[in-house]
Amino acid sequence: MTSHALPSVTPAPTISSIADGRQTIDEIDVQLRALVGARLEISRQIQALRSSDGGPRIQHQRENEIITAWSRELGPRGVEIALSILTLCRGSLT
Repeated sequence: MTSHALPSVTPAPTISSIADGRQTIDEIDVQLRALVGARLEISRQIQALRSSDGGPRIQHQRENEIITAWSRELGPRGVEIALSILTLCRGSLT
């Protein structure tokens, strides 16, 4: 198993204008989309491996752990984000 270090979280910069803030948000959004895309691909690979081993594509206990982690960090809105990401990464259930 390969260990991947999580990136350290950098405190949000102080902005000097609305335009500066918007530019920073746009840059963060690019990074978020890239991370979600990477997560989506890893999730697809895990599902394929699990299916090829005869297991279910989705493990609800694992999903509950993910939802709990998001909830601890961000509260009720974290649950909504986690559910959206999980739904995206599940792919078609049919």
